[in-house]
Amino acid sequence: MTWLPLWLALAWMLGTFGAFWLTGLAREVTNPGQLCVFVVAATALFAGGYVAQMSRRAPSATVTTHSIDRIRQVRQLVLASSVYYVVVSLTRLAEFGATGPQSVWASIRAPATGYLNKFEIYQEGIGTTSPWMNILFPLGVLSVALVPLLVVHWRILPTWLRLAGLTGTALHMAFYLFIGTTKGLGDVAVMLAAGMLVARASVRRRRRISSRRRGTLVVVGAAFALLAIYMVHSHATRATEFGTTGALVQVNPTVERVVGTPIAEGVADVIGYPTHGYLGLSYNLQVPFEWSRGLGSSPSAAIFAEQRFGVDLSDHPPFPDRTEHEKGWPARMYWATIYPWLASDLTFPGAALLMGLVGWLFAGSWRAAVSSRRVIPTLLFAQLCILVVYVPANNQLGMAPESIVGMATLLALWAMQSLNAGRRRLAAAQDRQPQFRKNAPIGSA
Repeated sequence: MTWLPLWLALAWMLGTFGAFWLTGLAREVTNPGQLCVFVVAATALFAGGYVAQMSRRAPSATVTTHSIDRIRQVRQLVLASSVYYVVVSLTRLAEFGATGPQSVWASIRAPATGYLNKFEIYQEGIGTTSPWMNILFPLGVLSVALVPLLVVHWRILPTWLRLAGLTGTALHMAFYLFIGTTKGLGDVAVMLAAGMLVARASVRRRRRISSRRRGTLVVVGAAFALLAIYMVHSHATRATEFGTTGALVQVNPTVERVVGTPIAEGVADVIGYPTHGYLGLSYNLQVPFEWSRGLGSSPSAAIFAEQRFGVDLSDHPPFPDRTEHEKGWPARMYWATIYPWLASDLTFPGAALLMGLVGWLFAGSWRAAVSSRRVIPTLLFAQLCILVVYVPANNQLGMAPESIVGMATLLALWAMQSLNAGRRRLAAAQDRQPQFRKNAPIGSA
């Protein structure tokens, strides 16, 4: 289990890159050597960071029992996160025009309508500058806590708290279903998988682990299968509503004959989701670097700086926006992987080096979460899983204010925990050193 997250991450990152070369989009790449060298180097640095962390001495803590303080902390966080999800989800549903369960169900049946309505709401300035949401965004760490803690600590939660957590998660998913967007659903699926991975790995010495692992695979597999089915349905309705067939949507003739054009286009869209970003990356690699003044990696942080401090974002646009101007690749319509966003502030070599740090944190949070089930490493591991899954798409953790606040809070808390643990180890080592009695004869100590 030590290396399982690394193998899964590499299989996804290299698998999507390899699949890209099997699509027709690969013919559009004019710099295949540069693209391959960069992607392989960034992935290798990620793996190197993971290995470097695992080569350090493993923590001595193991999962045995839950302390009273740990149980209380987990329950308080689950309750607070449940309330946060309920309040935020109901607020967003109201802002985006939901009038009740029937309107949500109507959007689930016709996701293209909800998707179009979302952009109309954004154009009116609603949903981005709500005073109520501005109050809730500083509590963004609660947005990353509910699903992983609910999964990992399910057995120690009372029934009423389990129901509260499920209610908050259901309302969170209802909002994204209402606006016809799969982003929130995908995040829930990834955090569910991350939590189950930690839960199963931390009880590896218990009996009947094989059956529990099978149960875990069934639950995670079902979650991703339902997500895939909904994505096909959503993109099929968009194809019918908007006519999305184009250069990036290459419909398989056999599939089209069997299921019809709209569903075939939905399937093609879903398959192209994790691969087409590499073509965008190839275009970005050909554009000269211009520093984005620290606001290129995160669109959400850039919007905040523009709204609160009057920063003119057009003076220092990120890589994807400049690439759209020079190469014609739409920055906000199609993906270009995580790397151009990071490179906007760090350069492409810097973005590759940062992936080494991500791998180091990924391994450290995984090992700490499995060995102790501590809250902070568990939540950090779940967020890094989201980052890894979205590597072929964008810098997902920088796309929403709550995710930025959540990740920053987790990193700060983990750094404080690490420093305190280091001080305790140093103090323990000093206590173990031999103490010489004052005025004792030489050799008598």
